[in-house]
Amino acid sequence: MRHLLRSLFLGLIVLGLSAPLTACKNAPTIPGTEIPDTEDNRDILRVLERYRTAFVRRDAAGVLATAHPSYYDPAGTDDPTDDVVYGELGPILRERMAQLEAIRFTIDYLEINVIQDRASVKVWVDASFQLRSIVDPESGDVRVRGRHTRKQDHALFEMVNDNGAWRITRGL
Repeated sequence: MRHLLRSLFLGLIVLGLSAPLTACKNAPTIPGTEIPDTEDNRDILRVLERYRTAFVRRDAAGVLATAHPSYYDPAGTDDPTDDVVYGELGPILRERMAQLEAIRFTIDYLEINVIQDRASVKVWVDASFQLRSIVDPESGDVRVRGRHTRKQDHALFEMVNDNGAWRITRGL
């Protein structure tokens, strides 16, 4: 009898611990994702979709509009010379957009974590770019050779909510 009561007790504990996990899985999600359907999450995804569509349209101003003035990206290296700050972002985007000949760019949204006014968004990027050569207007020399580039990788966007509007602080 004691063994049966212990088994029943352990079974109830396991059931009690798994109930919150089951409830989370049954919570509504944003269509096409497994991300919980909250107002913040929808706002965050709207900003990232504005970024993606502006990029596809080769609209540097549209991409820049999704970035926050505190934008800073170390470009994935320890070398501070390739870091990008907001003040440099406009010219960099205009040059890169001018080089784009063709683009295909999709983002699968995997996870959003919001803590107060900060958010991190894990995504899967699947993109291919046809880049044209950049020629120096004065000398006629090719500064950057054109090429086809494909990117399939996980990426992380960091965002901040500034006066009710989510903006990107890292990851463009």
